[in-house]
Amino acid sequence: MTTDQHDNLSLSCGALQLVLSAEQLIADKGIDGVSSREVARAAGHKNHSAVNYNFGSFDGLIEAIIDYRVRPINQQREVLLTALLEQQKQPTLYALVDLMARPLASELLRGNGESRYLSLIAQLLSRGHWRELFLRNRARSSALIKISELMAAQLADTLPSEIYNERVRLLGSQIIYSIAEWDNLQHKGQLALDESSLEWRLQNLIEYAIGGLTANHNKRN
Repeated sequence: MTTDQHDNLSLSCGALQLVLSAEQLIADKGIDGVSSREVARAAGHKNHSAVNYNFGSFDGLIEAIIDYRVRPINQQREVLLTALLEQQKQPTLYALVDLMARPLASELLRGNGESRYLSLIAQLLSRGHWRELFLRNRARSSALIKISELMAAQLADTLPSEIYNERVRLLGSQIIYSIAEWDNLQHKGQLALDESSLEWRLQNLIEYAIGGLTANHNKRN
């Protein structure tokens, strides 16, 4: 996904440089190892308070990164889901999980560092405060909510709702962590990805995820 696909988010040139620099720094050093001052310096801003000036706070910067990257992915999923439902009234679990994973995995073939934000998302999901920030705006995840509802309807007769909800949470985390790991390995030169090698990894991930989602549930005291 290239930067021209994000024009509707109306970031100024200076703010966009802060977003892109923060993505790279956080991917390399971890979200807890990056400061607002460091982001401003990496983005070429002379004003060390540029993050606060443009986004209000470091949290505001992270929120902007999420919007910049996640909203277009959500829009892509919405389009793909609409097309899928026109073809199949009851899509298979494979098709639905594929719809969750493929738009993210496709980012790995973009090049130019466009996929480094995947590491940020994986980090956000593993930390309480940042996880809340990531999840609190449901509009960014409208397609995922619809996909989850479709999967829940298919599994309603076999899984209690609380078990399904926990499994779909694990499913989402597994997809993000796996794709972020591929991105990190690719960035380090330890993994070469093309359409073919990404495709078999993606298919394997989907099959693995469905196995966990549909495993028999035996209630234990």
